Amino acid sequence: MSTSGTRLQVVFGDLRHAIDDVIGKHQVTIEELFAAIGWIQQVAAAGELQPAGILFVKSVLKATEGATYAHPEKDGAGYWEMEGPAYLPGAPLLESPAVLPMRPDEPGDPLIVSGTVRSTSGEPLPGAILDIWQIDANCVYSGLTTEDFGGLDIPNDSTGIPKYNLRARIIADSDGHYEFRSIMPGAETLGIDKDGSPLAALTKALELPGMRPLHIHSIVSADGVHPLTTQIYFDGDPLLSGTIEGPIPQPAVKRTELHDDPADYQARGLSVPYRTLTYDYVLRPAA
Repeated sequence: MSTSGTRLQVVFGDLRHAIDDVIGKHQVTIEELFAAIGWIQQVAAAGELQPAGILFVKSVLKATEGATYAHPEKDGAGYWEMEGPAYLPGAPLLESPAVLPMRPDEPGDPLIVSGTVRSTSGEPLPGAILDIWQIDANCVYSGLTTEDFGGLDIPNDSTGIPKYNLRARIIADSDGHYEFRSIMPGAETLGIDKDGSPLAALTKALELPGMRPLHIHSIVSADGVHPLTTQIYFDGDPLLSGTIEGPIPQPAVKRTELHDDPADYQARGLSVPYRTLTYDYVLRPAA
């Protein structure tokens, strides 16, 4: 018996047990079972099998790419979140405190994010590099087109936007502290809300929005620790209540503070009020 066949049997056996448990727990009827099979047939006929994978792709990646950050509750490590298709390598390298590359008239409310990078033992990680990227206030990722999102039909016309707009690699200082200024991100659509789409009909029935919560991506790395891929989310965002790719870890959700004193924001070179957010990255030793 081949190794691949053995793995197929083991995985299928566990999957069948899990489905059996769900069927028994909820007393799923034969009509409901075949309705689910019929939905899968409709998805396949509509060419949506690949986009439908978004329902489970985060779980798959968390068990593979994110395995080094499994069970963060054990040691206080950061929460792993998937990288997603909007990452671009080679962003400008900036010293902290930094301002993300942005247009002179960049739309959106100014946001200053700061915190520390440390290991699970509590030691700061000087010189850690934070690779940061985000969508702009008009819901566009720089340097990308719709075709760059694979099987997802996400509208993204970045014509006229600099390639590394709102993207940078930021070097933490000797105490592991970092700070960067950006803008509040816009919402990211998943491109699955087409009329007549079986996948759109399912997400509507499940009351799951076809958009992702507001977020900022980051990959944080330093000597002697595992790189951490994660995302910052925002308290009060209504899109947090139901996410199509799976639940958002609560510790990754942070509250912003508004600073509207003219003397304060003018001292920072701003002409409008700004928000601040504190986020500490906790990385696991590679050993």
